[in-house]
Amino acid sequence: MNELTKSIINFFEIDWESLKDYFLSLCLTAVAAYLIIAVLRFLLHQFFKRTRLLDEKKEQTIESVVKNTSNYVVFVVILIAAIKPFVGDLKELILAGGIIAAVIGFGAQKLINDLLSGMFMIFEQTIQKGDFVNINGEPEAGTVEELGFRVVKIRLINGKLVTIPNGEIRKMVNGSVEKRRVFESIVVSFNENPRRVKELLQEVCDELNAMHKDYLKTDKLTGEYVEAYQLYGLHSLDVSPIGYKFSITATVNDTDYLAASQGAKELLAQKIYDYGILMPAQQIVLQQSNQMQNS
Repeated sequence: MNELTKSIINFFEIDWESLKDYFLSLCLTAVAAYLIIAVLRFLLHQFFKRTRLLDEKKEQTIESVVKNTSNYVVFVVILIAAIKPFVGDLKELILAGGIIAAVIGFGAQKLINDLLSGMFMIFEQTIQKGDFVNINGEPEAGTVEELGFRVVKIRLINGKLVTIPNGEIRKMVNGSVEKRRVFESIVVSFNENPRRVKELLQEVCDELNAMHKDYLKTDKLTGEYVEAYQLYGLHSLDVSPIGYKFSITATVNDTDYLAASQGAKELLAQKIYDYGILMPAQQIVLQQSNQMQNS
């Protein structure tokens, strides 16, 4: 009985000195790992800041991936440091970790799918930070804010942040592969003079070319605009029963698309008002008025 009691007491005896050394070593390892990662991220940022080897979007993408991956690296280092004192040989630790990972893998197939999908997207440059994308045919699109091996974070136009596991991305429409086309249209009344509308739109194009010269995409070899603002023309004769449809187009830098598109819309609206262009709604009101007078 006494021996059993002594065994229980010995089992619960704590070597406070060893415990203190263990936690001190664990804290130092965590701090050292964090500092090393922070320094590497800082050096990478400074390197990109002082060089022009890659374009800005690729640099931001690499930084985003390194930032997200480094968190997992720090966690793994701390985990190894935490369990190493309880394992005699590091090889045994690695072997045991591999077996545990394999066992967990059978129950974490979705996580593995997310990681593999993220690796393919990043290495194939299907998507980069700052791209304007639409995922899985959703009605709302947004800008890629963070890109990692497991998830992608997209900031929608309404300001909401959406986090999507990479493995759930089935279809992606990327409107930001170095360039993007502005395509703005207006629909006017069938009673409006088409020649007058074309003159208005040409004036809009001339003003936009002066206002948005920094937005327009230029050819890297010639330095000329890929496609300045121009009149696309009468896009449709039978937007029935509404009216004529006219459009203007331009090719801009993908990072400037939202500003360029918004500016084009605002100028079009102002010119339509200044010129007093007849809009489809006015035609419908006139028809209703005439019908009331005839009756």
